[in-house]
Amino acid sequence: MSDLFLGQTCTYGFKFISAGTAHTFTFPFQADKVTFYNYTKYGTSDTFVQSTWFREFPAGDALQIGVGTAPAAKIALETTNGFTVADSTGGVSSRHATISGITAADPCVITHSTYTFQTDQIVRLTDLGPVGVQDNGMGALNNNRYKIVVLGATTFSLKDVITGEPIDSTLFTAYVTGGNIALETAVLTLNNPQVSPYSATSPYNPNPYAYDPVTYKLTAGTAVMGVDSDVFYVDVLKFGTYEDLGDLLT
Repeated sequence: MSDLFLGQTCTYGFKFISAGTAHTFTFPFQADKVTFYNYTKYGTSDTFVQSTWFREFPAGDALQIGVGTAPAAKIALETTNGFTVADSTGGVSSRHATISGITAADPCVITHSTYTFQTDQIVRLTDLGPVGVQDNGMGALNNNRYKIVVLGATTFSLKDVITGEPIDSTLFTAYVTGGNIALETAVLTLNNPQVSPYSATSPYNPNPYAYDPVTYKLTAGTAVMGVDSDVFYVDVLKFGTYEDLGDLLT
């Protein structure tokens, strides 16, 4: 699922006393940067006191800064026992499909993984446009709600949710990859999509919208956590905007 804090800067901080072992922390939002400060080790020799993680880092990585008589030797890239993303799965498992294609056309047509959508249901499209260091394309559709017109088992076109006008994506940035579909309205009219008519033996089931949110977690490895009883202060940031500027050629 797309992060619900899209476009906002979020901050979170906490303190803990280490047990000297790896530990998994839970955050209230999807973090872009996390920094651990080992308060106990400041002022000591040959010890890492600060460990930083960015969301695009490979598993196990951490940028570490230390103190000691040879500062250059205490700036290191930890690649094994640093930080590892440990998010729980979530989203809309029973109301969810992934995107495999989007046409630049009038109307815009979405190709998706197998799922039984119905015409005039409302969906939200997420994870298009800039996502981390990659642009998935079709950013103009990202995080927007649309009515759909089912065209086939894995295709539908988009309509404006208010006016019902087809969405013209002719001039939108070309689709590259990725993207998700979350169904927001499972029920169109009474007893739809339920097949059997309402009766005492077949009561109306409204199929309520069910959302299972992702829980954002990060495991801090032994290279980060210091030793038993070390006191840590942590700051967690989500950037309002993050861009990959690529190779700055000269």
